[in-house]
Amino acid sequence: MPDPSLCFATFMQRALYDPKHGYYASGRVRIGKEGDFYTNVSVGPIYGKTLALLFQDLWEKLGKPKPFSIIEQGAHDGRLALDILEALQAEEYEELFACTQYVIVEPFLFHEQRQKERLKAFKNISWARELAQLPRFIGVHFSNELLDAFPVHILTWSGKEWLEKRVRQEKQCFSWVNTPIKKKKLHAVAATLPTDLSPGFLWEARLNIAPWLDAIAQRMERGMILIADYGYFGEHRFAPYRAEGSIACYHNHRRYNDPLEKPGSRDISAHVDFTALANTAREQDFELLGFSDQHHFMIGALEQWLHRLDGHLQNASTQAYLRQLKTLLHPETMGRQFHFLGLGKAIENRPPLGCFRYERPGIRQLNPHISY
Repeated sequence: MPDPSLCFATFMQRALYDPKHGYYASGRVRIGKEGDFYTNVSVGPIYGKTLALLFQDLWEKLGKPKPFSIIEQGAHDGRLALDILEALQAEEYEELFACTQYVIVEPFLFHEQRQKERLKAFKNISWARELAQLPRFIGVHFSNELLDAFPVHILTWSGKEWLEKRVRQEKQCFSWVNTPIKKKKLHAVAATLPTDLSPGFLWEARLNIAPWLDAIAQRMERGMILIADYGYFGEHRFAPYRAEGSIACYHNHRRYNDPLEKPGSRDISAHVDFTALANTAREQDFELLGFSDQHHFMIGALEQWLHRLDGHLQNASTQAYLRQLKTLLHPETMGRQFHFLGLGKAIENRPPLGCFRYERPGIRQLNPHISY
């Protein structure tokens, strides 16, 4: 008899990306002070300026290719793209800006229209509906809080075996049900997990990471994937405080723990497993360029720029930047919550990127049992 329940990944996919009812696809998503949640972009343009400095560094490490592609996926309303492009218009980036091709991967027409309106002043920007539509490129693919919204399957430890936590629907009500694991790929994930955990321990598995990385690799000739998100790594993934999983929903800056309630009206996200992500990337021949929390990443990227501020500390724009930095760097808020992972392809004989010079201790945090 067919199983009438849904895997949670399917439920999450529909709740977020259904064209009519999905939180993201329908345009219901709201970001910032008047929205449902904050991101780095909400704080101000200093985040875009930081990425512009990093892209300049990467462009030079790649030998100043022309053209140089900046691929953004998960651009929402285009605010970050605007901050980056405006930063690149400064005199010190003149040579880079002249050869930059900015491409936004945007599957939803609603968001594309908002982005085009916001970015209409720039002529070096284009759109692709999916990764497969990108031309082959040299440059960077980057995303900011994209992977946390990739749908996840949920596994739960019974005390004897791993089961799949699925969703059952009765009329308009949704509930949880535990079932034996059926997907081979989920069985493979379960086989890698420890069995000395407390009964009820939840584990979130993203089966779509490998095809996503492969799709980028198919289009990238040389360059870097830069992933900015929040998540777990190494032994932290199995800590007791992780037992209830990391899925969270947000609406009007309030957190809700039940993702089955009011689907389509709230954001649903889950922490990124950076160890699994890094291991998958290594299997696909990406080089791990660096891994850092946001605090050390931004200090490394901005160090030279910060030194140049000495004579401008009373300038109003400088003061605004410093206030934004305080929020982004603070170790009790965004500074330690967000992490950056750099994955390289065909970058030879290069010195380290400045943004990863202060990683603590960086890549080894992803898995203490692997020697990098």
